[in-house]
Amino acid sequence: MTGRAAAAGLVLMATVRLLCPAAGQTPFTLSVSQDVHQGEQHSNITLTWIFPVSAVRSTDSLIVDIMDVKHMRRIYNYNSETETELYPHELYRGRVLCDPQLFMKGRIECVFTDLRLNDTGTYQCVVMFDRYRSYKTCDLNVIETPDPPLQKNSKPAGRGRICLFAAFGLLLSALVTICYNKWCQRRHVLSVFLTQESEQVETSGV
Repeated sequence: MTGRAAAAGLVLMATVRLLCPAAGQTPFTLSVSQDVHQGEQHSNITLTWIFPVSAVRSTDSLIVDIMDVKHMRRIYNYNSETETELYPHELYRGRVLCDPQLFMKGRIECVFTDLRLNDTGTYQCVVMFDRYRSYKTCDLNVIETPDPPLQKNSKPAGRGRICLFAAFGLLLSALVTICYNKWCQRRHVLSVFLTQESEQVETSGV
């Protein structure tokens, strides 16, 4: 009976392992710090996924896989068993950085540097501890860097000043012309008046 009981126990344990491969390990849910990220072109941004630290055990094998769902590009892969991390796609290699030391703290931070417009898309992170797996997506929206407002307004302001100075010069020239004409008219009238007075004096003297 004892041998049969032991055999039955072994069969039961094998059955449990087959039906529940991750027995003894706590299921976990992967989440994100925010669902939508937005950044300007040529800037830097960090996509962050979070999972409970309680799900982490030092004996667990860990696999982290991040991909661009829109373009079907695999941009990051980490395997704790081989202790290797890869950046498979050349468009992200050198611009994307993940720190494996944060994984055991329940954080996956994927830093994008020198953002490009075609980085816009949906990014999915898959985390696997042994045979338990969880995944979560987040969106990244990259917008064009706006031109500095001073550069836009500098030319119109310069043209406005030139037009203002030109108008002021024309007005000043017109005023000078008017004043000069009036002065000439008065001088002419005064000259005629003096001539007439002189003629009258000469006539009365005769």
